[in-house]
Amino acid sequence: MSSQRPNAAQKILIVDDDLDTLKLVGTTLEKQGFIIVAAKDGMETMEIVSQDMPDLIILDIMMPQMDGYEVTRRLRANPETAHIPIILFTAKGQVQDKVTGLDVGANEYITKPTHPAELIARVRNLLKQPGSNSLKLSQIGRGTSKLATVVGVMAGKGGQGVSTLSVNLAAGFQQKFLGAQVILAELRPGLGGISFQMGYTNPQGLTELLKKKGQGIQRGVLEKTLVTHKSGFKMLLSSYQPTDVALFSNGEQMTSIVRELAQMAQYLVLDLGVGLHPTTERALEQCTRLILIVEPDPHTILHSKSLIEGLKKIGYPSDKIIAALVHRVRTEQAMSAVDVQRALGLEINSVFTPAPELAFKAIQMHQAMVVTEPDSFTAQQMLKLVDQIMEPVAA
Repeated sequence: MSSQRPNAAQKILIVDDDLDTLKLVGTTLEKQGFIIVAAKDGMETMEIVSQDMPDLIILDIMMPQMDGYEVTRRLRANPETAHIPIILFTAKGQVQDKVTGLDVGANEYITKPTHPAELIARVRNLLKQPGSNSLKLSQIGRGTSKLATVVGVMAGKGGQGVSTLSVNLAAGFQQKFLGAQVILAELRPGLGGISFQMGYTNPQGLTELLKKKGQGIQRGVLEKTLVTHKSGFKMLLSSYQPTDVALFSNGEQMTSIVRELAQMAQYLVLDLGVGLHPTTERALEQCTRLILIVEPDPHTILHSKSLIEGLKKIGYPSDKIIAALVHRVRTEQAMSAVDVQRALGLEINSVFTPAPELAFKAIQMHQAMVVTEPDSFTAQQMLKLVDQIMEPVAA
């Protein structure tokens, strides 16, 4: 099999401890113009990938030393290799085997034996997909290996209710999709506030993860840092220790955290806080939607406008942004929705009216407002926002 890579050819790494399978699959794909590299086990796979990254990996599950599941986990946990399309090609045909394979991050699961035409079609389809060989902001939400709904929440200025909306959005997903795995992640080291709202003290989950090396952020480690709220959704909480703000610089770890969480949840809500730190930009790469909170106040509108301009500069698609107008100012000071839209150059998709008594009651109960009073107008507004998030985005 050739080891030289022509300029126009795409390279496929085939991993199997069965020599006959390696020859058969390799020859089949080589005839289609692909460059083939072979590995006999998981350890050799990791070595090859670190030296010369392939465009796609076809991976057996049952191998000595390191099985295909673990290889997939490690590749997904590493920001440098997390984008590589992976096909698990195995004799393990039980439904649970397939579920496990997709859960750890495989793009496709094919049971041996299969017709060569099907394998070729699966390979070509994955290599055509956006995000198959890079994770760019212009391809946000299309390059993840699992179709999780990942929603970021942010604002241009502090005090606009980012954490409150994030909590209620997670609870809204939990109510709307009973039994679904919902995770709320507060990605603001040293600036945490959700723990106060939800009744947790001295949260260290995010801090512990950001101090690890990228390879150390795997599912088992992540699961231990999550706390399960009485509402049913899980949370990754940030500390409120000022010195932990320095962990914002650990961008690779943040990328690994978000990617792994997206493999663990069906619905992932990210509290991104305020502004566009480079680490926040890494999290945005995984967001299928972004909720931008704005207030109808002339002063805060300037901050929101600057944030929108910043999002445009980094290439975040405007059609993935849902602008949520949150009324937290006196009526006589408030701008109209029409004026806000004109000032921002962005359509207001959702409006939340003031509910100070309900907000206070929810905090006292360490609960989301939509759970404290599920029949309230606030709960209806939140469920409507969930519906908007789930609407398809134009390609």
